[in-house]
Formats: sequence, C-alpha cells, structure tokens
Amino acid sequence: MKLSVFFDHVLQAREQTGKSVEELLAIVRAAGIEAVEINLSYLCEHPEVWDALKEAGLGISCIYEFYDMGRCDESEKVRRHVETAVKAGAKRILVVPGFLSGEDSLQMQKVMPVQENIVGFFENNSEIKRMAEGLVFAAKCGAEKDVTVTVEDFDGLDSPLAGMYGIHWFLQQVPELMYTLDTGNFLFYGEKVLDAFELLKERIAHVHCKDRQPETNASVQTGTGYIPFEEIINKLKAQQYDGFFAIEHFDVDGQEECIQGSAGFLKRYV
Repeated sequence: MKLSVFFDHVLQAREQTGKSVEELLAIVRAAGIEAVEINLSYLCEHPEVWDALKEAGLGISCIYEFYDMGRCDESEKVRRHVETAVKAGAKRILVVPGFLSGEDSLQMQKVMPVQENIVGFFENNSEIKRMAEGLVFAAKCGAEKDVTVTVEDFDGLDSPLAGMYGIHWFLQQVPELMYTLDTGNFLFYGEKVLDAFELLKERIAHVHCKDRQPETNASVQTGTGYIPFEEIINKLKAQQYDGFFAIEHFDVDGQEECIQGSAGFLKRYV
C-alpha cells in the first residue's frame, strides 16, 4: 500500500503547531507516507515546494485543480496541468471540471438520485456537455504524456460529480477518463460508498481516504468514523489496485496527529 497526504494538511498543521513545513514533511515521511496530493495553482506559485519535497524524500502522487469547463476554454490550463505532472513525476491528475449554478443546479439536485433522470438532464444541459468535451480534451492530453486524468465524487450539491450516476455518465462519455474514489463524499444524495464502488470499480485509478463523523458528517481521522475502510480496501486489493491511498481530512483539529493516526490505521492493511 502506497500512502500520500494532502499538502494542504501540512500547511494547516503549520498554522496549528508553529512548526515549519520542512519539520512537518519529515514527520509525514517518518509516518510511512511517500507522497503528497497538491493543487496545481499552489505548486506553480510556490516553486520552493519542489525542493522541500525532494529534501524530505517525498514525491507527488496526484495534482488537482479546479476548472470552469462549462463556461470557458480551459485547454491551455489543461496542458499546463499535464506538463506539471510530467515534471513532478506524478502519474495522476484530478480535474474538477466545474459547477452548475442557479436553476440548473436546483434541477440537477432533483434528478441526481435516479440514473435515467440524470442522464436525460445531462444530455440536454449545454454546460454539462461542454464539461464533457473539456474532459475529452484533458484525457487525450494526459494519454499523450502517460498521465492518467481522473475525476472524483466532489462534495457539493452544485457539482455534477457529487453522485455516482453523474460520475458514471461522465465516464461513459470519456472512455480514457478514470476515477478517483473519494470514500467520504457520497453522503449528499444518501448513496452508499460500497454501491458506488460496484458501479464505478472498473475505472478506479486513485483513492482519497476520507472518513466522516457519524453525527455531523464532519471529516475525521481515517479509521475513526463510519466509512467501511476494511471492506473497501479488501475490494480494491481483490481487483489488484496498486495505486496510492491518499489521506484526506480537511479542517480537522490536530492535523499533525491526525495525519500520523490515519497513516497508522491504513498501514494495518498493507
């Protein structure tokens, strides 16, 4: 099992503890974590991160970025995303293609839980279709550079990828597109992660290990919430998944301790 963690968590741990990024990256590496997940814009704006990661013996497992493909031509940004991944030695990138707003968003929320309804809505919505076209271009650019382009079940009611049927539709439109399984984001439409796994399992190329607190659904240290990680990991192993398991718990108190605890939990399943 290869572990990574969101670099954002290191930055939050710096704010919480007063320790330097370099100190925290050494702690991350000592916990058995091999790489970080990092935002494209942040990485391009902070070139010092490259040296800090190299010094700590950490790689980059995935580079993620937000787009507005439904309204804009994002081709140059896509190319920069892929080229940055090549430079970083990252084999995966995550594209968040965009969001709906206003009446379109409200209508999407009504139809998302039913597959045939979401298919009809998506195929008649111009912004959604442009997102799909943008993802076709992104997947093609990635394939040319041996970089796998993925989408995830992004947590937000305005996201067309918040439900498993929305994700499935995009994967059907873009054969080269792959899927990042985020274990904690199917709650918006009352879906179960194991049901989503069965629907999408053949396209899983990356995993975000997000756990949720039962009463509030807040993110918590991996292994301390209600997400059935043992069953998910066993299913991934059964289909020979050999990618990264990325620790994700934005905005928790005690990020440093949670990173170490999450890594310790996941390492039980190596």
